[in-house]
Formats: sequence, structure tokens, C-alpha cells
Amino acid sequence: MRKYHVLALALLAGALVSSDAYAQQRRISGKVTATTGEPLGAASVTVVGTTLGSYTDESGQYSLLAPTGTATLLVRRVGFKRQTVAVTPDQTSANVSLERDVLELETMVVTGQATSVSSQNAANAVTVVSGAEVNRVPQPTVENAFQGKIPGAVVTQNGGAPGGGIQVQIRGSNTINGAYQPLYVVDGVIMNNDAFSNGLNSITGAGGGVITNQDQQVNRIADLNPEDIDNVQVLKGPSAGAIYGSRGANGVIIITTKRGTAGKPSLNIVQRTGTQFLAKKYDMRCFSYAEAVAQADADFGMTLTPEDYAGCVDPQEVLYGNHFLSYETAASSRGGAQNTTYFVSGMVKHDAGLAVNTGYSKQSLRLNLNQVVGANLNLRASSELLHTLTERGISGNDNNNIAPYTIIGITPTYFDYRRRDPLTGARLKNPYVPGGANVLQDQESIRTPEDVYRLIGNIQGDWTIFSRTSQNLTLSALGGIDAFNDHARVYSPPNTYIEQSHNLSPYPGTIVDGNSDVVNANLNATLVHKFIASLGTATTSIGMRQEHSEYIQAVNRGQGLFPGVKNFATAIQTAVVNQQNLTRTRSYFAQEELLALDERLLFTAAVNAERSSTNGDSAKYFAFPKFSASYNLPFTPLGLDNFKLRVATGKAGNRVPIDLKNTYLTQLSENGIIGLRPAAQIGLANVQPEVTTETEGGFDAQFLGGRAQAGFTIYHKQTTGLVLLSAPPPSSGFTSKVINGGALKHDGVEAELTVAPFQGQMFGWQTHTTFSHDKSKVLSLPVPGFYTGNGFGERTARNKVQVGLPVDAVMAYTGFDANGARKESYIGSASPDFQMGFGNDFTSGPFRLSTLLEWRHGGYVANLSQTYLEYGPNGQSGIAGGNFADTAMNNADQAKYASGYPAFLEHGSFAKLREVTLSYSLNPSVANTLFRGLSKDVRLELNGRNLYTWMPSPPASTPKSPISETRRFHGCGTWRRTRRSDSSSSPSTPTSNLPSRIL
Repeated sequence: MRKYHVLALALLAGALVSSDAYAQQRRISGKVTATTGEPLGAASVTVVGTTLGSYTDESGQYSLLAPTGTATLLVRRVGFKRQTVAVTPDQTSANVSLERDVLELETMVVTGQATSVSSQNAANAVTVVSGAEVNRVPQPTVENAFQGKIPGAVVTQNGGAPGGGIQVQIRGSNTINGAYQPLYVVDGVIMNNDAFSNGLNSITGAGGGVITNQDQQVNRIADLNPEDIDNVQVLKGPSAGAIYGSRGANGVIIITTKRGTAGKPSLNIVQRTGTQFLAKKYDMRCFSYAEAVAQADADFGMTLTPEDYAGCVDPQEVLYGNHFLSYETAASSRGGAQNTTYFVSGMVKHDAGLAVNTGYSKQSLRLNLNQVVGANLNLRASSELLHTLTERGISGNDNNNIAPYTIIGITPTYFDYRRRDPLTGARLKNPYVPGGANVLQDQESIRTPEDVYRLIGNIQGDWTIFSRTSQNLTLSALGGIDAFNDHARVYSPPNTYIEQSHNLSPYPGTIVDGNSDVVNANLNATLVHKFIASLGTATTSIGMRQEHSEYIQAVNRGQGLFPGVKNFATAIQTAVVNQQNLTRTRSYFAQEELLALDERLLFTAAVNAERSSTNGDSAKYFAFPKFSASYNLPFTPLGLDNFKLRVATGKAGNRVPIDLKNTYLTQLSENGIIGLRPAAQIGLANVQPEVTTETEGGFDAQFLGGRAQAGFTIYHKQTTGLVLLSAPPPSSGFTSKVINGGALKHDGVEAELTVAPFQGQMFGWQTHTTFSHDKSKVLSLPVPGFYTGNGFGERTARNKVQVGLPVDAVMAYTGFDANGARKESYIGSASPDFQMGFGNDFTSGPFRLSTLLEWRHGGYVANLSQTYLEYGPNGQSGIAGGNFADTAMNNADQAKYASGYPAFLEHGSFAKLREVTLSYSLNPSVANTLFRGLSKDVRLELNGRNLYTWMPSPPASTPKSPISETRRFHGCGTWRRTRRSDSSSSPSTPTSNLPSRIL
């Protein structure tokens, strides 16, 4: 530890050694406008070669001090091209006109804890998504806005139910047992994105115990209000994310919210309303009355009467054919005086589900304040209070014949779920399902609310310790907190058929009540010294960061309830789950950044030393360095406007999961005596974080007179010291042992192209294309190859970790050998071969049309919805499994399985129309008349999301091609081709609640 203190003191001393006296100065003032004459606020005006500068106010006015003699002013603003202006010694004012920059090259990107550079100099492939892009169409959650816009990011939703449940992978997965999602940072606050189980497993039986990770978990970044976002920056790997140490291996998503601006208060109001539609459904098999009578007698031993025959009822329309109203109201205001500015916002949002008693509601309040105190202190504060209510119903994996698609797969379509008993008014019992479950009764009676209250806040300040003409020293400090309570409840009344059947427990009526209390806090302090000389600008920063992360989860389950009583304490049988965790992390960092050669060369070197309580040795510091360089060529070959080369390398970690460094004790009961014994898993006392090393290189080029930009990146990253579980000798009495070992790698390519071929008042067109490809490989393992997840029967496939294969290899069972051992073959990877995004913006007068198309090619998914329909939850035919009457279908799938291809494994290729927006801006005079002069801009918009999906059916002639065959369901229709499940297209609301799983 002492060496880091010595390094910090040395850097600080070096920063303070150089000092210069105040030179004679003069004041220069002026106005910054666009070429159209519009005043530009928040423009940066600096004196080249000095630290002197200022920002323009709302009217575009600025005033600053400059040395005597000729001075050169550099004027910058996001969305406009930079401009330099020479000011003679006798000149006291200078007005500047900036030309609009459609490529936004002046966007500032993060390079350190308190430093940033213009994207024109950035040495990493950092993607910036503006707030306008995030909110172009109504987004169910923030992550939905990333789909198709960030090269290298695979954004997948685990179901169509509203409220989130999204996974984001950037440049592939670097781990097997650790966290794989990126770190989220909002206004400097390190966010918690954990997903907590709600107890749905207690009625679905998807896994053992009260709760499991199959409980339709909702990741908590879904809570954020997209309307508050100013911009999103994505640091894609360790070469950029090393500044976040053991949290940066999977990338970092930095979200900046809107701030106030000096001037008159402005008000922005957004009102949206709409509905959703079922995106995909399966064709069903219909029965004539004669066929229904014969089938009911042969397969169920029932005598079907005309009253029992409902014709052909499509249960998907019955369940998911609703078009409930969704709405969103958002309002914000910003303004302030010269030294005090504010931004305040509020939102009320409701996304209605397609099924009864499902939906997602959100309310938020935000206040951001800026206060300048004197000449040297700038204070900022942010606070947001959020409330979300998610009700996702029942879907997903199911072992108790309660999920909708389980019941649909077992029930002939001549049964009408909508019918009621004429005496009791209750939904009719389903005679075709063990237990008699009626999906409409379950939807109307079983409730699954998840209520979250969340507070996100921070206080930060920048204190200029001293400032000279050529250097300054600033102390930046930030304290942030993210705290929320997640109250989840599952209630299944005792009068439902599924409860009365004792299929869930011997005691009808189930209630699960869970509370998760989470607190994340971080404290940052950074000392930044900036020195400007004739050769360039050197920025030195040193600092520390401390994190505190804690959660407590208590889940109570009661079974055997009185009708109408929702108190688990009155239940006949109870069970309790309690989980607690506390993680503390401390890090010290230092960075040197040099911008030289007329701001053409950027060189950055940094190191972050971090320790964590989850490591085996919690006092040991692990170093995560990074180096990067970029160079804008002084000449422009091949007619280019600018050409930049860049290279970067760095290391970042993946934090050790909790509870792996210790061997814990578990309760034991023997002859009525309670005792303790070691748990089945042996911890690793010296467990260390996984380390990912990444090197990336590429170029950025501008051409067509600043109307086009292209970027290309190639990267290689390798993770070592994987946290794995090995199998100790059975005689030891333990089932697993934690180890560090093994390695995997990723190689990939990313490309972007933005072109604005037309930019006129009558017509404008801007197009943006992204491309990314990632390929992984397991390099070594200290244990035999192993499966991840439980799979879903031999008719699908399983992911396997094996040397020489991708980290998410898909293995298919191919039968058994002569000795009875199960055989398998490698089919491919679950990750796509490549993905692309195509965005277009067209403007014509007051009209604007925006579209976004995402194309994902390759990868394999397990269509579990289809598995349920044809074989039921247990992966077998028969009344307990499903599709018992369709022997032809069984034979077809048996032949397919015997040929070495899993029956329900599908190719994951798709093209989806993600976003469409058509807007019209009212004439200013009309808007002023309608709103009595209070409105500056009024737009009417028509939005659509996930409007259409193309899913090709390649020929089935090769073993690794998706099987495209005619299928028949005992449902509706005869021999028809099925529509594919939307599981492979990472559906977002609106879609059905399909229980499909991405492999």
C-alpha cells in the first residue's frame, strides 16, 4: 500500500512544482451564434495555450480574461464544428459563427474518473448515444433503446412480459460463473443492476426451493426514466474500462442526465398513448365435431356433447389478444440565473400487458442543481425518486402444469376457456389437464406484483485550488447513493383449480412475500492538474474511489390459506429464505494524459489499484493498467477530410462472486438434535478476480466535406483465472470446490458509417450503419468440460464449456453408443455470427421520418414454447407431457432427433423493424396561437416499435442449418407451418409471454 501513497505524493509534488505568476490580462467579450443567426448557449470559449476560458449564456454572450497581445480563441459546442478566431491586442470583442456539425465530433468522451476529451481525439471506440436517440420512440426500459445502435452490444430480452428482464453483453461474455453484464454509472453514481427472485417458483416448480433464478427476474436498470437522459457513453472493454478496476471487464455504460441552463425557464411536455399487439403466435390444429368426439373418447375416455364442443378456439388470442391502453406523461423544466441553474422533471408511465393483470407502471421525480460559489467552487447535486410496479403474470419454465403454454399444449382447441359454470359463475374446469387448470382463471386470480421504491442521488463539487495562465489544479469530489426496496408478492388463491388439485402442495393456497433492501454507495475524490505549454497539454490526475454495496433479502412462503386471507403467518405450512451480503471496495488510481502536436496526438497512461472484500485476501491490491494513443494525420490522403489512427490496451477485472472464498456451515438435524456441518461446497481462501486483457486498434475517418464519418475497430481480449467449480473426490464428502483456472478469448470486429448526403431546408437525409462480429474460444480448463444450465430434455440442446469451442457452445445429443453412454455433437454458438443496425432520418420541411432496422445473423436458440406445445414441460409426449394425440408429429421429431439435430433448436437469425417515428412540427405562428405564445416548438408524432420481424427459413439439407418443416399441433388447424417463437429476436413489449429461453 505504501508504494501507492508514494506514487500519489510524487505526482502531486510534480504538479505543484511548476508555477507561474499572473500575467497582465485584458477582457474579451462577444457573442457565439449558429450560421442561421441563432444564439448558442453552453458553448466553450477558451484562449489557446492557456487555461483561461468561459462558457456562453443562453443569449450566446461570453466574457473572459486573456493575456495582452494577440490571442487565439477556440470556440466549441456539441453539434457544431469548432472555430478558431484571432483577436488583435487592441480588440476587446469577437463574435463567432459556428457551422452545424451533423456528425457531432465535438462530443466529449470519458477517459478517466474526472477527465474527458473530444471524440475527435478519443483513442478508444466509445459509442455515444444521445438522449434524442434514446427517446425517439417510447422505450419500455433504457436498455431497449440500445438495440441496434451500439456495435458490439447484444441486447436480449428474456420474455415478452412488460417491465424489463434484459441482458446486455458487450463484446461477448468474459466469464462463466461471474457477472457478465456491464457496469452502469449514472451521474457518477455506481448503480445496482441486480435482479431478485419474486418467488414465482413456489407455484411453477421450475427449480427447487422457495425462489430460483427462473423467477422472471427484472433487472433494476429498468427503473430509470429515459426522458431524463442527456447522453449515454459505452466503454466497451478493459482498454477503456480499466478505470473501474474489477467492475470494468464487461464494459461500462455511463449515463449522464440533463442539467439546467442559465436563462428564462423552459418547459418541455411529452404526452404519449398507444397500445400493443401480439407479435408472434403459433398456428393451431382445429377439430371438426366428429373428430373431437372421436379424440375425446379415444384419448380421454370422455363423451363429448355438443355443449362441450366450442369449435376452434385459439387460446393465444383468448390470452394475449387484449389491447389495453398504454400511456406516458413526462414534463421537465430547466433554467436559472448565472450562478444557479436547475433541471426538474417528472414522469407517469404505464405499459399495459397483453394478458389480464399484467403491466408495468412507473413514476419518477428528478431535481438537478448547479451552484457556482465564488470564482473557484462549482457544486452540483442530483436526486431522483422512482417508483415502479411490475406485474408479469406466469410464464417461463414450469413443472406444475400452470404456465399458459403448458396448458395450451395439453388442451384441445374445442375447449373454451372463457365458459363459466352457470351456477357458481366460476370458469369451467379444464378436463384435459391434470389438475383441471383453466388459464383464464389463473390469470384473473393469481397476482404477481413487484413494487420498487428507489432513491438515486449524489453531491459533487469542483474546487479550483489555484489557477494560472498556463496551469491549474482542481479537486473533484463526489458522493453518491443508490438505495431501493424491492417488495415482491406472489398470491395463488386456494379456490383455483391448480391449488385444489394439490399439484402445488398438499395445502391449497400459496403466498410468497419477499423484501429486498439494497444500498449502493460510492465516494470519489480526484486531484487534476492541467499544464499547458507550447508542445501540448498535460493532464495529471490522481485519486481514490470507495464503494459500499449491501443487500438483505427475506422471502416468506405460506401454503394452506383460508379463502380471502393473504397473510402467510396464517398458513398451515411455511418456509423462509434469508440472504445477506456486504461488499466493500477501495481503489487508488493515477493517470497521465498528453494532448500535443496541435491537438493531433493524444497519449494516455493510467493504473487503478483495487482491493475488495470478496477476494480471498481482502487487503491485497490488484493493479489494472491501461495505455492508449491516437493520432490525427496532418495530411488527408485519398480525399479524406481527416484520418485518425488509434490503439489501446488495458486490463480490467471481473469481481469474485459472493460466498466463494469461505466454506460455510449448514444446519443438520439428527434424531431431533439440531447441529451444524460444513456445506457441500469448499471455498477458496485465496480466490482472486478474473482478469481480462484487451487490445484494440482502428481508425476513424471523415470525408465528403464533413458529411460522412467511418470507424473501424478490431480487438482481441483474453480472460485468465476463471472462477470455476471442480469436483473433489466423493470420499471427501463435498460436491464442489472453488478454483481459479482456465482461460478464454474473444476476437472481434466493429464498424460504423454515418453519412448525411443531403442537408437542406427542403430535404435532409442522414443514415447510420453499424456492424459487429465476435468470436470466442475456450483456451484451457483445469477441469473436464461441463454444462451450464440444466438444459430442457434431450430434444433441445445444452450449452457446454469445453476447450477448443466457443464459450457458449451448443451441444446436441445424438443418441447412445453401444455401451449406453450418451453421445453429443457440436452444433454451433449461441451468439450471433454478426449483427448490424440500419438507422435513417429523413426530413422535409416540418416532417421527419426516422427508422431503425436491426439484423442479427446466426446463433442458436432453444424454442421452449414449441417444446411445451408439443411435448409439455417434461420434454415427453403423453397426457403428462402434451401433444399426446399427434403421433405423426412425435414420429417426425423422433426422426429429427435421431438424425443428430435437436427437435427444438432453431437458428437465431432475424431482421426486425425496431423503431419507426413520423413527426410533424407545427408552424411557430400556429403553435403560438394555440398555446398563447407559451410554446416554442410543438411536434406531433406517430411511433411504432418492433413492428415487423423477418425470420428466414434456410434449407434443412445441412446438419447445422435450422430445420424448416411442416408441423401439426393438437390445437387449431391441420398440417400448417408454424410461426417461429419471438425468443430469438430478443422481444420487447409488446409480445406474448412466451416461455422461451435463449441458449
